[in-house]
Amino acid sequence: MIAPPIVENGRASRVSPIVDYLSDLLARFGEIDDGSLASYIPELTRSNPAHFGICIVTLDGAVYEVGDTREPFTIQSMSKPLTYGLALEQLGEEAVHRRVGVEPSGDPFNEISLAPTTGAPVNPMINAGAIACAGMVAERGEESLSLLLDAYSRYAGRGLGSDEAVYRSERDTGHRNRAIAHLLGSVEMLKVAPEVAVDLYFRQCAVSVDCRDLALIASTLANGGMNPVTQERAVGESVVRGVLSVMTTCGMYDGAGDWLRSVGLPAKSGVSGGVFAVLPGRLGIGVYSPLLDVRGNSVRGVAVCKALSADLALHLVRPGESTPPPVRAQHELGELGSKRVRTPAEREAIRSSSARAAVFEVQGELGFMAAEAISRRLTDATVQPELVVVDMRRVSRADRGGIGFLRALATALCTVGGALVVSGAAPSLELEPSDCIRLFEHLDEALEWCEDELLDRLGHPHAPTVVPFAEHELVASLDPDELARLTPQLGSIAVEAGELVVRAGDAAADVFLVTRGSLSVFAPGSGSRARRLSTVSAGMTFGELGYVERGNRTANVVADTAVECTTLPYAVLDRLAAADPRLH
Repeated sequence: MIAPPIVENGRASRVSPIVDYLSDLLARFGEIDDGSLASYIPELTRSNPAHFGICIVTLDGAVYEVGDTREPFTIQSMSKPLTYGLALEQLGEEAVHRRVGVEPSGDPFNEISLAPTTGAPVNPMINAGAIACAGMVAERGEESLSLLLDAYSRYAGRGLGSDEAVYRSERDTGHRNRAIAHLLGSVEMLKVAPEVAVDLYFRQCAVSVDCRDLALIASTLANGGMNPVTQERAVGESVVRGVLSVMTTCGMYDGAGDWLRSVGLPAKSGVSGGVFAVLPGRLGIGVYSPLLDVRGNSVRGVAVCKALSADLALHLVRPGESTPPPVRAQHELGELGSKRVRTPAEREAIRSSSARAAVFEVQGELGFMAAEAISRRLTDATVQPELVVVDMRRVSRADRGGIGFLRALATALCTVGGALVVSGAAPSLELEPSDCIRLFEHLDEALEWCEDELLDRLGHPHAPTVVPFAEHELVASLDPDELARLTPQLGSIAVEAGELVVRAGDAAADVFLVTRGSLSVFAPGSGSRARRLSTVSAGMTFGELGYVERGNRTANVVADTAVECTTLPYAVLDRLAAADPRLH
């Protein structure tokens, strides 16, 4: 009987079209009864050939699963990419690749494929290479098994352990693997005893997982080594590139070429009936069905992956596919502008020199293509910008080249007296502020800094921090007699920095004439995520809209500095309309 669909994290409902589609695949390929159970490991012959599960995990943590996705089985050869990655992290690429290559063998998984000159296994996905990698991990001594289990568990997002019955079955019958380990020892590809290396290999193959775990392992690799559900890092991003590369060319053994042509995804299979496949930067797939083809791959698992690739256009090689341009928009500073209210003189100064500051809104992946687009636009500009803002709030990830480009651009700008300003960069990108790089959480803050910096470079005087009441823009045109009639009817407030002056939802009753300091107006919200609507300073006014609308306050106003305001009550304005219409 087909188990009901399971959807997690509130990202999809039980009527999700994705779940419906996976259920259709389950029903369609569940009718396949070709293949046979793995027999060379006696314990695997106990598997139920009817078990069948499919799971997909996206990079934002949505889990879609149908069928027997929580049925436990042993990971077998699907452990090989994980142990290879662990060895790379422990020893580094150069040391690992002295003892195991990365070339496809075209041979079955248990073939003794060794390089003729060095005796090194040709790749880490065949048994010989996997045993060599297990031997490298085993160099950590007694902690090697716990180290391996901890790594696997981070991929799966839960604690994993070994199936002792399967481990004993493999240990007692694994004579060919034991012979391979001794052969590796004879050509000095192991620094531990062959029995130690092969025993850890038997242990890793006997780790118990389920179909959901496979999809999470795949999505973790798709996400650059970060588990998308737990947000825990399982492996470094640079290691993931090497692991996925070898999976692409070697993960399906002597069927790797046909797999790459028909499915086009890095993948790994195991004789327990599991297959996991990775679409980098998008999602991970796990399928479980124990019936195997002659190559040792799950018959239903291969069929499901082929259908997914064809139906959903998941193949890595998609000729003619276009992606959104990396630069979403480009602006001059005067075209965009921050939420700080400027004086007319400041606005004109910024507008007339705004070509000296360029703003780039980047989207998608910050890599070579984004770097090239920004670099070309800067080079082609009639006026070379001194200040460059790169807004990264829509950047999903950045590779080493993209981050390196930002640092190089900052250095280049610095040498000519400029600066790079970055907003919205995720903490995971590990950008550090410096004399050449300014970091801001929000684009608005970055724009304000650039405006202030540009005004400084122009030698433009800063707006005053104190404006006498009589010189305030709202009353500057009154004659002394009018000012004398108005002043006794006014109030005043004085607040310290950080204090709330106006609260959203409160009744509106006054117009505020700022005579000292500055205040920011925020949309209702809390903390740093509240959206700034504007910032006003000495000589400016706020609250006048409430006089027209006669409703409750629609925003919060917070003092940025120590602030003094003269207040003009709406009631006073109403009285003046009848008693002193000219002054009104």
